Amino acid sequence: MNEEKAMGTELLIVIFISILIDLTVGELPPSLHPVVWMGKGIYKIKTFLTNTHRNKSRLNGFIMAIILIIGFNLLFLIILTLSSVNHVLYILVASILLSSTFAIKSLISSVNSVYQSLSKDLEKARKSISLLVSRDTSQLSEREVISAAIETLTENITDSIVSPLFYIFLFGFLGILGWNWLNIPTTTLWPGEALFTGYQIPVLLGVLAGVSYRVVNTLDAMVGYKDPQNLNIGWFSARLDDLLNYVPARVTGFFVVLSASLLGQDYKCAWRVMMADAQNTPSPNSGYSMAAAAGALGVQLIKPGVYTLGHPKNDLKPEMIKEAIKLAKMVTFTFLMCMVMLTLIFIVFC
Repeated sequence: MNEEKAMGTELLIVIFISILIDLTVGELPPSLHPVVWMGKGIYKIKTFLTNTHRNKSRLNGFIMAIILIIGFNLLFLIILTLSSVNHVLYILVASILLSSTFAIKSLISSVNSVYQSLSKDLEKARKSISLLVSRDTSQLSEREVISAAIETLTENITDSIVSPLFYIFLFGFLGILGWNWLNIPTTTLWPGEALFTGYQIPVLLGVLAGVSYRVVNTLDAMVGYKDPQNLNIGWFSARLDDLLNYVPARVTGFFVVLSASLLGQDYKCAWRVMMADAQNTPSPNSGYSMAAAAGALGVQLIKPGVYTLGHPKNDLKPEMIKEAIKLAKMVTFTFLMCMVMLTLIFIVFC
């Protein structure tokens, strides 16, 4: 096996283990989870900038984003560097770190909890959905709770699953190609001890790409709003998040249509609604997966005063949440299989 094939194989192994960790163990404990650290870092930096009476500056928002992206990349790089002294340890640590950059199990579980709550008590369901959306949920009807659950699930297929994995695969590939084309020498930490071998660089770049995306997405979730407090300081993070999600959002929309066809849902309507309604949302990206899902399920998703997606062919009953969960699982599976097949083709023919 030549070096490129070995690197591609190791990249797939690490991604597979990280997904297995996510699906079986779930999220890391809050005290260890990088996203929790990101949130604390964002809060502290934003508070400092606010205290200096310069919180309305877009420059401050740019500085905050750069500090956090560089800071977490350095943290992950240090952890990976220390673990690289043993190859098996490096794979395990890289897999754990990588699993923190996407969230398959927690996304599905959190939306399923809304479905479970609806069968017991509407008020409990309102509280469950309030943990997932930014809107006021205290007066939502059952139909509105169901709509909100499907919206947040299908929107977050992009943010929580496809986008981070897209960049992990992309930069992993670039690591393989770059190592080959540029003939990058092995870096050493001390005489006679290799810091990173050729096999490890693609995994390193994949992990750093995943954490970089997660920092930007967390910034957008915390400060990417148009209220007076965040309009300027969150401007750069929001625009960067839009840019990073531009391609993955459209890829996700395509996979929603494909998955709908595999599940026997209305894939033709999914395509039509996606093309017609995807731009109805304020975000240039979130509408693709949501609109495609609305068409596939034959429902209308409404965020009052903000957007309307799809047509009300079917009633918004609690069972529609289960159908949306099936769709989300199939999107995740088909996307991962596609990425794995591309990697295997590269490994075989490189």
